[in-house]
Amino acid sequence: MVITADDPEAQLIAFARTWFGLLARAEWDAALAMLDEPNSYGIGWTRESITTLLHEAFGSNTRFAMQHGAPWFSDPDLAGGTEHHSFGLLDEGGFWLDHDVPLNGIFSDLTAQFEFHPRAAGYAAVLHDLHVM
Repeated sequence: MVITADDPEAQLIAFARTWFGLLARAEWDAALAMLDEPNSYGIGWTRESITTLLHEAFGSNTRFAMQHGAPWFSDPDLAGGTEHHSFGLLDEGGFWLDHDVPLNGIFSDLTAQFEFHPRAAGYAAVLHDLHVM
């Protein structure tokens, strides 16, 4: 992935929103293809690992499920609520972005933690983790 010096934060937010949109349309192959490398724990995310995590985090007896039903990914352009993100620099010169994930039509407490590591051809996009904040 190429990240220019002109407002990398906005570029990475656009990356995350594109990724969420692909998940919302169930375009799993395209969404997973946006991730270049496994995370630092060696996890290479799959459709199964993401959906399992989603259903474990928001199971039927959670407050979220009781209010909104079973979790499903939503288009960020159509999601209600307040969209939150945090952005910063990694020690080795890359970037990190934590972004709320849109679920069931709203921005949820599920956070996608992305890292962007410098590589010869640009930056490697990594989904470091998905977890409830």
